[in-house]
Amino acid sequence: MEELKLIEACIEQERRELNEMVQFYDLQDHRVLDQSRRVDTILNHYNHLKQALLGTRSSIVGS
Repeated sequence: MEELKLIEACIEQERRELNEMVQFYDLQDHRVLDQSRRVDTILNHYNHLKQALLGTRSSIVGS
């Protein structure tokens, strides 16, 4: 569970950085896109780890 907290803090830091970047660069700028991919990668890692630790699976309502 401690690892999840560390990853959550990392996600927030990377999101803040992404939000700052979009103030200076176009959304299609390679730096913004790279940072967005970085956030996505960390989020995917977080979700996989959370599923493994808690045995939960997210479900889409209405599917």
